[in-house]
Amino acid sequence: MSITNLGKKVYTVLRDVDDEQSGEWVDGEWIPATKKEIKIKANIQPAFSFNQTRLLPEGDRDKEAIWGSSNQWVYTSRSGARNLEPDVIVYNGTLWEVKATMPYLNFGKHVEFVAIKIKDQIRPRTEGDARDALRE
Repeated sequence: MSITNLGKKVYTVLRDVDDEQSGEWVDGEWIPATKKEIKIKANIQPAFSFNQTRLLPEGDRDKEAIWGSSNQWVYTSRSGARNLEPDVIVYNGTLWEVKATMPYLNFGKHVEFVAIKIKDQIRPRTEGDARDALRE
C-alpha cells in the first residue's frame, strides 16, 4: 500500500457543476449551481491543532472543524465569471463546508483541507467503541 493511501477511506463530496448552469443571480436572489456527487479517498480527522484551524477565516476559527488529506482535488469557493460554492463533504453523518485547501505537489502528491460543520447540521451521537463509530 502506498503511504499516500494510508488510513484513507472513500467519502462523498457534493460539488458545484462547473458549466454554463453554475449559480447565478436571478431577480436579486442567488440561485446555487447544480451539485454533483463525487467520491474521494481521504483521511479525515477532527481539526484541533492550532496550525490547522488558523487556516480558517477569522469568524470560523471557533466552529467545529475537520482536517483532511486527499489524493483527489478538494475545492473552496470560487468567484469570477461563474461563482462556484465550496465542496461539501459528507463525514460522520454531517455536512462540512471546505474553507481552506493546501495542495502539496511534490513527494506524496495530495491536497490537505480544513472544513467547518454547516450550521444547521446536527451531528448524531453514537455509542459503543470509537473504532466502530464512524459511518462515512
